[in-house]
Amino acid sequence: MSESSHRPPSSTYTTHERIPFWRDGRVLGVLAQILFVIVVGSVIYWFISNVAANLSRLGDSQFVCLYGTTEQWSYRCAFDYLSSEAQFDISESVIPYRTSDSYWQAIRVGLLNTVKVSFIGIILATILGTLTGIARLSQNWLVRNIAKTYIDIIRNTPLLLQLFFLYFVVLLLELPAVGAALQPFGLPIYISQRGINFPKVVTLSSFAIWFAFIVLALIQAQFLWMYLGAREEKTGKTSSRLFWCIFSFFVVVGLGWLVASSTAHNEGFLVARAARVREFSDLESLMERRLRLDNIRLLDEYVERGRLSADDVAASALLVCSVQDSPSEVNLTAQLRAAGIPYKVNRFARPDQAIDAYAEEATCDVLVAPKATLAAERNLLEDSANHMIVPVRETPARWAVPALEGFNFVGGSRMSLEFTALLVGLVVYTAAFIAEIVRAGILSVGKGQSEAARALGLSEGQRLRLIVLPQALRVIIPPLTSQ
Repeated sequence: MSESSHRPPSSTYTTHERIPFWRDGRVLGVLAQILFVIVVGSVIYWFISNVAANLSRLGDSQFVCLYGTTEQWSYRCAFDYLSSEAQFDISESVIPYRTSDSYWQAIRVGLLNTVKVSFIGIILATILGTLTGIARLSQNWLVRNIAKTYIDIIRNTPLLLQLFFLYFVVLLLELPAVGAALQPFGLPIYISQRGINFPKVVTLSSFAIWFAFIVLALIQAQFLWMYLGAREEKTGKTSSRLFWCIFSFFVVVGLGWLVASSTAHNEGFLVARAARVREFSDLESLMERRLRLDNIRLLDEYVERGRLSADDVAASALLVCSVQDSPSEVNLTAQLRAAGIPYKVNRFARPDQAIDAYAEEATCDVLVAPKATLAAERNLLEDSANHMIVPVRETPARWAVPALEGFNFVGGSRMSLEFTALLVGLVVYTAAFIAEIVRAGILSVGKGQSEAARALGLSEGQRLRLIVLPQALRVIIPPLTSQ
Protein backbone atom coordinates (compact mmCIF):
# COMPACT_ATOMS: atom_id res chain seq x y z
CA MET A 1 0.00 0.00 0.00
CA SER A 2 1.38 3.39 -0.94
CA GLU A 3 2.20 6.13 1.66
CA SER A 4 -0.37 8.46 0.17
CA SER A 5 -3.17 6.05 1.06
CA HIS A 6 -2.55 6.68 4.84
CA ARG A 7 -3.07 10.41 4.64
CA PRO A 8 -6.38 11.71 5.94
CA PRO A 9 -8.51 13.82 3.68
CA SER A 10 -7.20 17.33 3.23
CA SER A 11 -10.55 18.69 4.42
CA THR A 12 -9.69 17.68 8.02
CA TYR A 13 -6.81 20.22 8.21
CA THR A 14 -7.85 23.72 9.38
CA THR A 15 -5.64 26.77 9.67
CA HIS A 16 -5.41 28.06 13.29
CA GLU A 17 -6.67 31.60 13.40
CA ARG A 18 -5.31 33.92 16.17
CA ILE A 19 -8.08 35.33 18.40
CA PRO A 20 -8.11 39.16 18.42
CA PHE A 21 -7.07 40.62 21.78
CA TRP A 22 -10.41 42.39 22.20
CA ARG A 23 -12.06 38.96 22.21
CA ASP A 24 -9.41 37.14 24.30
CA GLY A 25 -10.73 36.66 27.83
CA ARG A 26 -7.24 36.49 29.37
CA VAL A 27 -6.13 39.76 27.82
CA LEU A 28 -9.40 41.44 28.72
CA GLY A 29 -8.99 40.30 32.36
CA VAL A 30 -5.53 41.85 32.61
CA LEU A 31 -6.69 45.08 30.98
CA ALA A 32 -9.64 45.28 33.36
CA GLN A 33 -7.32 44.97 36.37
CA ILE A 34 -4.99 47.66 35.02
CA LEU A 35 -7.95 49.94 34.40
CA PHE A 36 -9.25 49.31 37.92
CA VAL A 37 -5.86 50.23 39.46
CA ILE A 38 -5.74 53.44 37.39
CA VAL A 39 -9.25 54.43 38.47
CA VAL A 40 -8.57 53.72 42.14
CA GLY A 41 -5.26 55.61 41.99
CA SER A 42 -6.93 58.57 40.31
CA VAL A 43 -9.65 58.70 42.96
CA ILE A 44 -7.07 58.56 45.78
CA TYR A 45 -4.96 61.27 44.11
CA TRP A 46 -8.03 63.49 43.65
CA PHE A 47 -9.07 62.96 47.28
CA ILE A 48 -5.63 63.76 48.69
CA SER A 49 -5.17 66.79 46.43
CA ASN A 50 -8.59 68.12 47.37
CA VAL A 51 -7.95 67.69 51.10
CA ALA A 52 -4.47 69.27 50.82
CA ALA A 53 -5.79 72.24 48.85
CA ASN A 54 -8.61 72.89 51.34
CA LEU A 55 -6.27 72.53 54.31
CA SER A 56 -3.80 74.89 52.66
CA ARG A 57 -6.47 77.55 52.15
CA LEU A 58 -7.55 77.06 55.77
CA GLY A 59 -3.94 77.22 56.93
CA ASP A 60 -3.35 80.65 55.43
CA SER A 61 -5.43 82.14 58.21
CA GLN A 62 -5.33 79.47 60.93
CA PHE A 63 -1.80 78.09 61.14
CA VAL A 64 1.40 79.97 61.96
CA CYS A 65 4.70 78.26 61.31
CA LEU A 66 7.55 78.26 63.74
CA TYR A 67 9.70 81.39 63.74
CA GLY A 68 7.04 83.17 61.64
CA THR A 69 7.99 81.36 58.41
CA THR A 70 5.52 80.59 55.64
CA GLU A 71 5.24 77.52 53.47
CA GLN A 72 3.27 76.55 50.40
CA TRP A 73 1.52 73.80 52.37
CA SER A 74 0.93 75.89 55.46
CA TYR A 75 -1.29 73.29 57.14
CA ARG A 76 1.88 71.37 57.94
CA CYS A 77 2.69 74.08 60.44
CA ALA A 78 -0.26 72.82 62.51
CA PHE A 79 1.98 69.90 63.53
CA ASP A 80 4.95 72.01 64.57
CA TYR A 81 3.82 71.84 68.17
CA LEU A 82 4.78 68.15 68.22
CA SER A 83 8.43 69.24 68.28
CA SER A 84 7.96 71.37 71.40
CA GLU A 85 8.28 70.17 75.00
CA ALA A 86 5.48 67.92 76.22
CA GLN A 87 5.84 69.12 79.85
CA PHE A 88 3.86 66.22 81.32
CA ASP A 89 4.97 63.00 82.94
CA ILE A 90 4.28 59.41 81.85
CA SER A 91 4.37 56.90 84.67
CA GLU A 92 5.31 53.94 82.47
CA SER A 93 7.97 54.17 79.76
CA VAL A 94 9.78 51.50 77.75
CA ILE A 95 12.32 54.05 76.46
CA PRO A 96 13.84 56.99 78.35
CA TYR A 97 11.40 59.86 78.72
CA ARG A 98 11.50 63.19 80.57
CA THR A 99 8.99 66.00 80.84
CA SER A 100 11.31 68.13 78.71
CA ASP A 101 11.04 65.72 75.75
CA SER A 102 8.92 66.55 72.72
CA TYR A 103 5.40 65.42 71.98
CA TRP A 104 6.86 63.12 69.32
CA GLN A 105 8.78 61.28 72.05
CA ALA A 106 5.61 61.08 74.15
CA ILE A 107 3.77 59.54 71.17
CA ARG A 108 6.56 56.98 70.72
CA VAL A 109 6.36 56.11 74.42
CA GLY A 110 2.60 55.63 74.11
CA LEU A 111 2.95 53.37 71.08
CA LEU A 112 5.59 51.23 72.79
CA ASN A 113 3.46 51.01 75.93
CA THR A 114 0.61 49.78 73.75
CA VAL A 115 2.85 47.11 72.23
CA LYS A 116 4.09 46.14 75.71
CA VAL A 117 0.64 45.74 77.27
CA SER A 118 -0.59 43.93 74.15
CA PHE A 119 2.30 41.45 74.10
CA ILE A 120 2.04 40.58 77.79
CA GLY A 121 -1.76 40.72 77.78
CA ILE A 122 -2.16 38.36 74.82
CA ILE A 123 -0.02 35.70 76.51
CA LEU A 124 -1.73 35.96 79.91
CA ALA A 125 -5.25 36.25 78.48
CA THR A 126 -4.71 33.20 76.28
CA ILE A 127 -3.53 31.11 79.24
CA LEU A 128 -6.33 32.28 81.55
CA GLY A 129 -8.99 31.98 78.85
CA THR A 130 -7.92 28.46 77.88
CA LEU A 131 -7.95 27.24 81.46
CA THR A 132 -11.31 28.90 82.11
CA GLY A 133 -12.81 27.42 78.94
CA ILE A 134 -11.69 23.94 79.99
CA ALA A 135 -12.98 24.54 83.54
CA ARG A 136 -16.33 25.59 82.04
CA LEU A 137 -16.77 21.99 80.83
CA SER A 138 -15.40 20.36 84.00
CA GLN A 139 -17.28 17.49 85.64
CA ASN A 140 -16.74 19.18 89.00
CA TRP A 141 -19.84 21.24 89.88
CA LEU A 142 -17.95 23.90 91.87
CA VAL A 143 -15.23 24.47 89.25
CA ARG A 144 -17.78 24.56 86.42
CA ASN A 145 -20.01 27.12 88.13
CA ILE A 146 -17.14 29.34 89.27
CA ALA A 147 -15.96 29.55 85.66
CA LYS A 148 -19.51 30.20 84.46
CA THR A 149 -20.08 32.99 86.99
CA TYR A 150 -16.79 34.65 86.10
CA ILE A 151 -17.57 34.57 82.39
CA ASP A 152 -21.14 35.86 82.78
CA ILE A 153 -20.17 38.76 85.05
CA ILE A 154 -17.12 39.91 83.10
CA ARG A 155 -18.68 39.64 79.64
CA ASN A 156 -21.74 41.61 80.66
CA THR A 157 -19.87 44.45 82.39
CA PRO A 158 -18.35 47.33 80.37
CA LEU A 159 -14.58 47.19 80.19
CA LEU A 160 -14.16 50.86 81.13
CA LEU A 161 -16.21 50.32 84.30
CA GLN A 162 -14.03 47.35 85.23
CA LEU A 163 -10.83 49.38 84.72
CA PHE A 164 -12.09 52.26 86.88
CA PHE A 165 -13.23 49.87 89.62
CA LEU A 166 -9.96 47.95 89.56
CA TYR A 167 -7.80 51.08 89.72
CA PHE A 168 -9.67 53.40 92.09
CA VAL A 169 -11.34 50.86 94.39
CA VAL A 170 -9.15 47.77 94.45
CA LEU A 171 -5.61 49.03 93.90
CA LEU A 172 -5.55 52.58 95.23
CA LEU A 173 -7.61 51.91 98.34
CA GLU A 174 -6.53 48.40 99.27
CA LEU A 175 -2.79 48.40 98.58
CA PRO A 176 -0.46 49.64 101.37
CA ALA A 177 2.09 52.44 101.23
CA VAL A 178 5.66 51.87 100.07
CA GLY A 179 7.03 51.33 103.58
CA ALA A 180 4.55 48.50 104.24
CA ALA A 181 4.64 46.94 100.77
CA LEU A 182 3.22 43.44 100.40
CA GLN A 183 5.78 40.71 99.79
CA PRO A 184 3.94 37.53 98.70
CA PHE A 185 5.49 34.25 99.94
CA GLY A 186 8.60 36.14 101.05
CA LEU A 187 9.74 36.58 97.45
CA PRO A 188 11.60 39.75 96.36
CA ILE A 189 8.36 41.10 94.87
CA TYR A 190 6.88 44.23 96.44
CA ILE A 191 3.31 45.39 95.84
CA SER A 192 2.33 48.86 97.01
CA GLN A 193 0.52 52.00 95.92
CA ARG A 194 3.57 52.86 93.80
CA GLY A 195 3.12 49.74 91.71
CA ILE A 196 4.77 46.33 91.56
CA ASN A 197 8.55 46.06 91.95
CA PHE A 198 10.12 42.74 90.98
CA PRO A 199 13.56 41.36 90.02
CA LYS A 200 14.84 41.51 86.48
CA VAL A 201 17.71 39.84 84.65
CA VAL A 202 20.66 42.09 83.84
CA THR A 203 23.10 40.84 81.21
CA LEU A 204 26.84 41.51 81.29
CA SER A 205 29.46 41.42 78.56
CA SER A 206 29.94 37.63 78.76
CA PHE A 207 26.26 37.01 78.03
CA ALA A 208 26.98 36.75 74.29
CA ILE A 209 29.20 33.71 74.87
CA TRP A 210 26.58 32.07 77.06
CA PHE A 211 23.82 32.82 74.54
CA ALA A 212 25.81 30.98 71.85
CA PHE A 213 25.85 27.92 74.11
CA ILE A 214 22.07 28.26 74.66
CA VAL A 215 21.50 28.18 70.88
CA LEU A 216 23.85 25.19 70.62
CA ALA A 217 21.94 23.44 73.42
CA LEU A 218 18.62 23.95 71.61
CA ILE A 219 20.05 22.54 68.37
CA GLN A 220 21.58 19.46 69.99
CA ALA A 221 18.39 18.82 71.98
CA GLN A 222 16.40 18.87 68.74
CA PHE A 223 18.78 16.45 67.02
CA LEU A 224 18.77 14.19 70.10
CA TRP A 225 14.95 14.17 70.06
CA MET A 226 14.94 13.15 66.39
CA TYR A 227 17.62 10.49 66.93
CA LEU A 228 15.89 8.90 69.92
CA GLY A 229 12.56 8.99 68.08
CA ALA A 230 14.05 7.17 65.10
CA ARG A 231 15.61 4.59 67.42
CA GLU A 232 12.27 4.05 69.16
CA GLU A 233 10.58 3.37 65.82
CA LYS A 234 13.35 0.96 64.88
CA THR A 235 13.57 -0.99 68.16
CA GLY A 236 10.06 -0.50 69.52
CA LYS A 237 11.43 0.47 72.94
CA THR A 238 10.87 3.78 74.70
CA SER A 239 13.94 5.80 75.70
CA SER A 240 12.61 8.72 77.82
CA ARG A 241 13.22 11.24 75.07
CA LEU A 242 11.92 14.23 77.02
CA PHE A 243 14.15 13.54 80.03
CA TRP A 244 17.34 13.08 78.02
CA CYS A 245 16.68 16.12 75.84
CA ILE A 246 16.08 18.36 78.86
CA PHE A 247 19.07 16.88 80.68
CA SER A 248 21.42 17.39 77.73
CA PHE A 249 20.08 20.93 77.24
CA PHE A 250 20.92 21.95 80.81
CA VAL A 251 24.31 20.22 80.65
CA VAL A 252 25.33 22.31 77.63
CA VAL A 253 23.84 25.49 79.13
CA GLY A 254 25.67 24.86 82.42
CA LEU A 255 28.93 24.24 80.58
CA GLY A 256 28.43 27.49 78.68
CA TRP A 257 27.86 29.35 81.96
CA LEU A 258 31.18 28.06 83.33
CA VAL A 259 33.05 28.87 80.12
CA ALA A 260 31.58 32.39 79.87
CA SER A 261 32.26 33.11 83.54
CA SER A 262 35.86 31.92 83.38
CA THR A 263 36.78 33.75 80.15
CA ALA A 264 35.26 37.17 80.96
CA HIS A 265 37.37 39.65 82.92
CA ASN A 266 35.75 42.98 82.08
CA GLU A 267 34.35 44.14 85.43
CA GLY A 268 36.16 45.84 88.29
CA PHE A 269 36.15 48.69 90.77
CA LEU A 270 38.48 51.60 91.44
CA VAL A 271 39.83 51.95 94.95
CA ALA A 272 42.61 53.90 96.68
CA ARG A 273 45.83 51.99 97.26
CA ALA A 274 45.82 53.17 100.86
CA ALA A 275 42.73 51.02 101.51
CA ARG A 276 44.91 47.88 101.10
CA VAL A 277 42.37 46.22 98.82
CA ARG A 278 44.00 44.10 96.12
CA GLU A 279 41.15 41.68 95.40
CA PHE A 280 37.47 41.34 96.21
CA SER A 281 38.05 39.25 99.34
CA ASP A 282 40.03 42.13 100.84
CA LEU A 283 36.77 44.08 101.10
CA GLU A 284 35.75 41.70 103.88
CA SER A 285 38.94 42.54 105.79
CA LEU A 286 38.33 46.24 105.24
CA MET A 287 34.83 46.04 106.73
CA GLU A 288 36.05 43.87 109.61
CA ARG A 289 38.57 46.57 110.51
CA ARG A 290 35.89 49.27 110.32
CA LEU A 291 33.38 47.38 112.45
CA ARG A 292 36.02 45.74 114.67
CA LEU A 293 34.74 42.25 113.95
CA ASP A 294 36.52 38.92 113.69
CA ASN A 295 34.25 37.71 110.88
CA ILE A 296 32.03 39.94 108.75
CA ARG A 297 29.68 37.02 108.11
CA LEU A 298 28.65 37.16 111.79
CA LEU A 299 27.43 40.75 111.39
CA ASP A 300 23.72 39.87 111.62
CA GLU A 301 24.36 37.87 114.78
CA TYR A 302 26.19 40.79 116.40
CA VAL A 303 23.31 43.15 115.50
CA GLU A 304 20.72 40.76 116.96
CA ARG A 305 22.66 40.46 120.21
CA GLY A 306 22.97 44.22 120.50
CA ARG A 307 26.77 44.36 120.26
CA LEU A 308 26.37 46.54 117.16
CA SER A 309 23.56 48.96 116.38
CA ALA A 310 22.00 49.49 112.99
CA ASP A 311 23.29 53.06 113.01
CA ASP A 312 26.86 51.83 113.51
CA VAL A 313 26.51 49.43 110.59
CA ALA A 314 25.02 52.13 108.35
CA ALA A 315 27.78 54.58 109.27
CA SER A 316 30.48 52.03 108.41
CA ALA A 317 28.87 50.66 105.24
CA LEU A 318 30.93 50.45 102.07
CA LEU A 319 30.16 53.48 99.87
CA VAL A 320 29.83 52.46 96.21
CA CYS A 321 29.64 54.95 93.34
CA SER A 322 28.18 53.83 90.02
CA VAL A 323 26.35 55.00 86.95
CA GLN A 324 22.59 54.68 87.30
CA ASP A 325 21.16 51.36 86.03
CA SER A 326 24.65 50.01 85.43
CA PRO A 327 25.09 46.21 85.11
CA SER A 328 28.41 46.61 86.90
CA GLU A 329 26.59 47.81 90.01
CA VAL A 330 24.28 44.79 89.94
CA ASN A 331 27.25 42.45 89.54
CA LEU A 332 29.19 43.94 92.47
CA THR A 333 26.29 44.39 94.89
CA ALA A 334 25.15 40.80 94.34
CA GLN A 335 28.57 39.60 95.51
CA LEU A 336 28.57 42.07 98.40
CA ARG A 337 25.25 40.68 99.62
CA ALA A 338 26.55 37.13 99.30
CA ALA A 339 29.60 38.06 101.39
CA GLY A 340 27.48 39.82 104.02
CA ILE A 341 29.16 43.19 103.46
CA PRO A 342 26.91 46.19 104.19
CA TYR A 343 26.98 48.79 101.44
CA LYS A 344 25.33 51.95 100.21
CA VAL A 345 25.16 52.94 96.55
CA ASN A 346 25.40 56.51 95.25
CA ARG A 347 24.15 56.61 91.66
CA PHE A 348 24.97 59.22 89.03
CA ALA A 349 23.70 59.93 85.54
CA ARG A 350 27.14 59.98 83.84
CA PRO A 351 30.60 58.47 84.45
CA ASP A 352 32.22 61.91 84.80
CA GLN A 353 29.85 62.73 87.67
CA ALA A 354 30.69 59.41 89.32
CA ILE A 355 34.46 60.00 89.10
CA ASP A 356 34.05 63.51 90.53
CA ALA A 357 32.15 62.04 93.48
CA TYR A 358 34.82 59.35 93.88
CA ALA A 359 37.49 62.05 94.03
CA GLU A 360 35.74 63.32 97.15
CA GLU A 361 36.81 60.62 99.58
CA ALA A 362 33.85 61.14 101.88
CA THR A 363 31.36 60.28 99.09
CA CYS A 364 32.65 56.96 97.75
CA ASP A 365 35.00 54.20 98.81
CA VAL A 366 34.95 52.43 95.44
CA LEU A 367 33.84 53.26 91.91
CA VAL A 368 32.38 50.30 90.03
CA ALA A 369 32.27 50.14 86.22
CA PRO A 370 33.78 48.14 83.34
CA LYS A 371 37.58 48.11 83.44
CA ALA A 372 37.90 50.14 80.25
CA THR A 373 35.74 52.90 81.72
CA LEU A 374 37.66 52.83 85.00
CA ALA A 375 40.99 53.11 83.19
CA ALA A 376 39.79 56.13 81.25
CA GLU A 377 38.29 57.84 84.29
CA ARG A 378 41.32 57.14 86.51
CA ASN A 379 43.51 59.17 84.17
CA LEU A 380 41.40 62.21 85.00
CA LEU A 381 42.41 62.07 88.67
CA GLU A 382 45.27 64.25 89.84
CA ASP A 383 46.80 61.41 91.84
CA SER A 384 45.90 58.58 89.46
CA ALA A 385 48.94 56.56 90.55
CA ASN A 386 47.46 56.26 94.04
CA HIS A 387 44.41 54.38 92.76
CA MET A 388 44.15 50.88 91.35
CA ILE A 389 41.59 48.80 89.51
CA VAL A 390 40.56 45.62 91.32
CA PRO A 391 38.97 42.87 89.17
CA VAL A 392 35.52 41.57 90.05
CA ARG A 393 34.25 38.12 89.12
CA GLU A 394 31.71 38.29 86.33
CA THR A 395 28.85 35.99 85.31
CA PRO A 396 26.81 36.20 82.08
CA ALA A 397 23.71 37.45 83.90
CA ARG A 398 22.65 38.65 87.33
CA TRP A 399 19.36 39.21 89.11
CA ALA A 400 18.72 42.88 89.86
CA VAL A 401 16.71 42.70 93.09
CA PRO A 402 14.60 45.71 94.18
CA ALA A 403 15.44 47.22 97.57
CA LEU A 404 13.79 49.96 99.59
CA GLU A 405 16.01 53.03 99.84
CA GLY A 406 14.50 56.11 101.40
CA PHE A 407 10.93 56.53 100.23
CA ASN A 408 11.07 54.36 97.11
CA PHE A 409 12.42 51.13 95.66
CA VAL A 410 15.59 51.02 93.58
CA GLY A 411 16.85 48.24 91.37
CA GLY A 412 14.90 45.57 89.58
CA SER A 413 11.97 46.38 87.35
CA ARG A 414 8.72 48.17 88.06
CA MET A 415 5.16 48.19 86.79
CA SER A 416 3.26 51.33 87.65
CA LEU A 417 -0.14 51.06 89.27
CA GLU A 418 -1.81 52.44 86.15
CA PHE A 419 -0.12 49.90 83.89
CA THR A 420 -0.96 47.11 86.34
CA ALA A 421 -4.63 48.08 86.40
CA LEU A 422 -4.76 48.26 82.61
CA LEU A 423 -2.99 44.92 82.15
CA VAL A 424 -5.06 43.05 84.73
CA GLY A 425 -8.30 44.56 83.45
CA LEU A 426 -7.59 43.67 79.82
CA VAL A 427 -6.46 40.16 80.71
CA VAL A 428 -9.50 39.41 82.87
CA TYR A 429 -11.92 40.91 80.35
CA THR A 430 -10.44 39.32 77.22
CA ALA A 431 -9.95 35.93 78.89
CA ALA A 432 -13.73 35.67 79.43
CA PHE A 433 -14.31 35.88 75.67
CA ILE A 434 -11.43 33.51 74.92
CA ALA A 435 -12.93 31.02 77.37
CA GLU A 436 -16.15 30.90 75.36
CA ILE A 437 -14.18 30.44 72.14
CA VAL A 438 -12.24 27.54 73.68
CA ARG A 439 -15.43 26.00 75.06
CA ALA A 440 -17.09 26.17 71.62
CA GLY A 441 -14.03 24.60 70.01
CA ILE A 442 -13.99 21.71 72.48
CA LEU A 443 -17.72 21.10 72.00
CA SER A 444 -17.20 20.98 68.23
CA VAL A 445 -15.23 17.73 68.61
CA GLY A 446 -17.49 14.73 68.41
CA LYS A 447 -18.29 12.77 71.58
CA GLY A 448 -17.03 9.65 69.90
CA GLN A 449 -13.48 10.98 70.03
CA SER A 450 -13.62 11.40 73.80
CA GLU A 451 -15.29 8.04 74.28
CA ALA A 452 -12.60 6.36 72.18
CA ALA A 453 -9.88 8.11 74.21
CA ARG A 454 -11.42 6.91 77.46
CA ALA A 455 -11.78 3.40 76.05
CA LEU A 456 -8.05 3.38 75.33
CA GLY A 457 -7.39 4.20 78.99
CA LEU A 458 -6.18 7.78 78.48
CA SER A 459 -6.44 10.14 81.42
CA GLU A 460 -8.50 13.33 81.18
CA GLY A 461 -5.36 15.37 80.71
CA GLN A 462 -4.14 13.09 77.93
CA ARG A 463 -7.59 13.14 76.32
CA LEU A 464 -7.60 16.94 76.16
CA ARG A 465 -3.96 17.31 75.17
CA LEU A 466 -3.71 14.55 72.58
CA ILE A 467 -7.22 14.09 71.20
CA VAL A 468 -9.63 16.97 71.83
CA LEU A 469 -7.58 20.20 71.72
CA PRO A 470 -5.65 19.38 68.49
CA GLN A 471 -8.98 18.84 66.69
CA ALA A 472 -10.59 21.85 68.34
CA LEU A 473 -7.86 24.23 67.16
CA ARG A 474 -9.35 24.47 63.66
CA VAL A 475 -12.46 25.97 65.24
CA ILE A 476 -10.67 27.97 67.96
CA ILE A 477 -7.96 29.77 65.98
CA PRO A 478 -10.04 31.95 63.57
CA PRO A 479 -12.22 33.67 66.22
CA LEU A 480 -9.32 33.69 68.70
CA THR A 481 -7.20 35.65 66.21
CA SER A 482 -9.96 38.25 65.88
CA GLN A 483 -10.36 38.48 69.64
